[in-house]
This record gives sequence, C-alpha cells and structure tokens, in this order.
Amino acid sequence: MKFLHCIAVLLLLSATAGAAELFVAPNGSDDAPGTAQQPFATLARARDAVRAKIAAGLDADLTVRMGGGTYRLDAPLVLGPEDSPGPHQVTYAAAPGEKVVISGGRVVAGWKRAENGCWTAEVPEVRQGKWWFRQLWADGRRLPRARWPQDEMLTIKTVGDGVKRIGLKQKLPGAALAGKDAELVVIQNWSIARGIVTDSGEDWVQTATPMGYVGHRWTTASPGKRAYLEHHPEFLDQPGEWYLDRKTGLLTYRAAEGEDPNDREFVAPVLGQLLVIRGTADRPVANVRFQGIEFAHAAWALPEIGYAGIQAAHYGDLEIKKPTYAVPLAVELEHCTGCGFTGCRMRHTGASGIGLGAGCRENEIAGCEIDDVGANGLMVGWRPIADKPPRQWFEADWDDARDVPAGNAIANCYVHRCGQQMFGAVGVYDAFARGTTIVHNLVTDLPYTGISIGFRWDPTPTSQRETLVAQNHIHDVMKVVADGGGIYTLGLQPGTVLRGNLIYDVHRSRYTHGGAPNNGIFFDEGSKGLLVEGNVIYGTSGSPVRFNRNAKEWHTWKDNSFGVKPGEPGFPAEAAEKAGLQPEWKERLKPL
Repeated sequence: MKFLHCIAVLLLLSATAGAAELFVAPNGSDDAPGTAQQPFATLARARDAVRAKIAAGLDADLTVRMGGGTYRLDAPLVLGPEDSPGPHQVTYAAAPGEKVVISGGRVVAGWKRAENGCWTAEVPEVRQGKWWFRQLWADGRRLPRARWPQDEMLTIKTVGDGVKRIGLKQKLPGAALAGKDAELVVIQNWSIARGIVTDSGEDWVQTATPMGYVGHRWTTASPGKRAYLEHHPEFLDQPGEWYLDRKTGLLTYRAAEGEDPNDREFVAPVLGQLLVIRGTADRPVANVRFQGIEFAHAAWALPEIGYAGIQAAHYGDLEIKKPTYAVPLAVELEHCTGCGFTGCRMRHTGASGIGLGAGCRENEIAGCEIDDVGANGLMVGWRPIADKPPRQWFEADWDDARDVPAGNAIANCYVHRCGQQMFGAVGVYDAFARGTTIVHNLVTDLPYTGISIGFRWDPTPTSQRETLVAQNHIHDVMKVVADGGGIYTLGLQPGTVLRGNLIYDVHRSRYTHGGAPNNGIFFDEGSKGLLVEGNVIYGTSGSPVRFNRNAKEWHTWKDNSFGVKPGEPGFPAEAAEKAGLQPEWKERLKPL
C-alpha cells in the first residue's frame, strides 16, 4: 500500500545521499549560513532558506536537519504554496538519535514558598494583560487546575435564566466565586459545557454563558446531571493543583510534601497553534514532510460564548441549527498533497492535535504518538476554519468539490489520553472525506469514542464514502461520557469497510445522567452501506453492536466475533493478534 511505502522511504531518509541539506539548532544563529558547522537558530529562518532555494529552482530533494533541543516558537510556523517543492520533497527531520521538540510554551520559574504548602511565581505578562493560560505542565505532566469537589461531582437541581443560573443539591464553599475566573463544568450525555462563574450563592451559580447547547436536551444542563467547579484559590487543597490570578499575575501551586517547584520545569502555553500548512485549491502545498519531531504545548482559551459542546469537540452558540465551531488544531493542514508526519509526537495541547482539512489529498500521519491532547487527537475532514467565523451548521457538506479530502491515511499511530479538557472529544475523527485509510492504530484511554466516522444524522448522500477502518486495537474508551463506542458511525457511507478491528473494555461512566449504553460499534442515525467483516468485540458495557435509526440489514456482515472473550471457546486469537500496531512499530510506540 502507498502509505507503507512512504513510511519506508521516510525511515531511510537519514541514510540517503541527499542532494541538499540545511541545518538548524537551538544554539545556532539566524545570521549563519545553515551548514552543519554553522546552523540556523530558528525554524522560520530555515523555512525562509528553503523557500529561497525553491524560488531559485530546486532540482533535488531537500532535508532540514534539526539538532536536539527545544525550539520555542514566537509565532506558529506557517507554510504556504511558496514552500511547495514541486516534484521534489522537503523534509524537516530530527537529527539521528536526537530529541527535537517544537514548543508553543514558555518556562515559568522563580517559585517562592507561600502558606499551606503552596508556592507562588510571578508572571508579569499576565498582570499586564498580555498573556493568559488555562493549561500548565510540570516535567511533562499536565497539572490539574484547582477543583471542587475533588473526587465526587455536584448534582444539578434546577436550571433557569437561559440555562445560566444553575441550582445545585449541594452547598458550595463559603468563598465568593465571581471575579476569579472560576468555571462551572457540566457533564452532559456525550459532551460537556464550560462557563465562567459571574455570581454564586449558598447552593447556586450564575454563569456568563449558557451551560449547554440549548435546544437539545442531551447537550443542555438539566436536573440530575453532574457538574464540578474549577479554578478558584479556595479549591487549592491537593498536591499538583494550581491557580492563576489574572489581576496580580500570581501563579499559585500546591506542592507535595518535600517538593521544591524550583527543581522542576513548569511550562505554560502561549500559542494556540504550532504549525499551519495552508495551500489553495489552485496552488496546494505538496511534498512537505516532518520526521521524528515532537510538537508540544499549544494553548486553548475558553471562547467568549463559552464552551457548549455538541459532539466530537464541536460547540455552538445558544440555539440548535445555528452555525457552529470546532476547537482549533495545534497542527493544521489545508489544501495539501503528499505531505505527512512520520515518527512524530503530538502532546500537551489545550485543544485538538493534527488535522487534515479542506482539499487535503494523499497525505499521511504514520507511526506517530498522540498523547495528552485537550480535544480530538487526529482529524480528517470538514471543520470550521479556526481564524474565521463559522460558515455553516456542523453536519453540512462541502460547497466546493475541490475541498473534499481524499486518499489520506492514518496508520500505526498510538492515540491515547485525548479529550483531556473536552471530554466529548474522540481519538480519531473522519468526516465528509473520501477514501480515508485508518489502519493498525492503537487507540486507548479516552473519555468518549475511539474512532468516529461520518457526521450526517440521516442517509442523505454526502462526500463521506470509502473509508477503510481496519485492524485497529481499541480499548478502555467511554470513561467519562456516554452514547458512543470503540467505533462510532453516522450517515450514508457507501464503500466504507470496518475490518479486523479488536475492541474491548468499552466502559459505562458513572458521571453521566441517563443516556444509552456504550458499544463496540455504534451505528448511529442514518448509518448505511458499510461492510462489517472480521471484527472482534467483547467486554462492552452495552451490546457489542447497537443501531439507532438504522438497521442491521442496512449493512453487510461477515465473520465477526461478538461477545466471546479470550480463553473462551471460539475466540479468534489469530485475528485479534493482527489488530493494532504492526511489528516494526510495536516496540517503538510501546504504551507508556
């Protein structure tokens, strides 16, 4: 298959006698010539040097060798049609044996001891109104914002004032919550809502924005649903928690006994995006690749309209059927052809990871690890452009056929711990795309669905077709919200194949109020035209397979194993063993 061939090509790049190379290193200089002895210092300078070579007429492949270390960006690295090398290939590659990190974050240091086990650090840019962050990592671990209650949930009793006044069954802490950037988080059925607290009383809170997508009862706050409060200085009662005061710029961290925060590296994100590769329908970006690079520390800010989640990290404003948004991607591609990422890592994001959007054709994400992502891990297909207003309701197809993504591949990736902030996010998302290949991935440890394909709630024909979801290993999903599964489908999908997937440990969350059970494969509204062959499903909280507003006879079935566990008679051990990462990737992407 083409994507496996390209993987092999990329892995051999470092051993290939390339016609041209440029070098960049954190200790280099942008006034240097970009040689191995005198490397550039920044990726922007290296990109400009590549761009100049392309303009002069590139006659061979070109590799940008990146020395080990962290490259802290002042702005996203943006590539456009002028960075397209024509028939040749440009590869940004980590030097052999080196760890290379492209970071949108900044180190926070200078901790001073305070009271009650807390330490503080001054962040002048926050006090000056130049910076605000909702994510913080220490030594590569995401730290939780101060939360109440700590281990349990609040229960909603009443809802009023446009779904902004939320009455609770429990009494709240005595401190006033307004003016501290405290958030109320409501667990819906398959999504969540987040809103800033503007007022509070003994057993109620008022939020600035509606706590849910008004007009759909399953995505709107209602009596019986669970909630919690986040980010207030009075909630700092557990080691690892933190609070940031917008007015004073003081960051407060609750340390463990004997811990000195000055011995650790704390990183907060500045940039919402790290890499944007954007061509046009007439001038796509072609043949640009990234190899062996870690992308880390991308921010997500709570939108002015709040976050009223609908599904798969899409959110809306007040009423159903209005235009909708999708949370941004740390790495975003549009109108790209033959581009890709191999052996890379995407981690520590506020929102989503890597996305192949409008007009992306024959691109690959292969052998990558997606870890600790705030929303969706990997995305292929339609989504509102991050820096423009939403154009349409989120189930709408492309207006221009040239925008339909086609022939893209996600293979041998380890996708885990996504949805860290938006619990209704998915590991791998594919919608309004043709011929996407999603094969041999390990997808695990998720609050909602593993792999989601299709985004139309009826069998109306769309551009969604011919997706191959094959031999993926999916387990430990549906840990926080409900009404999803290992694989989730929507709409008419002619030529789509679900083959040889191993799915188990699909949980039933104790946090959701009502809602349907969770399944190995959930064929939701309008799902039609799929071939379901050789899949192995067991250990699900609901039935192995479920249908909602479609029927079994709408699909073709062959040689599946449903409900038979390992060790029981008839368990297809050989088929199960073939699912997941291929041998050459199993050791390299061994679960942490």
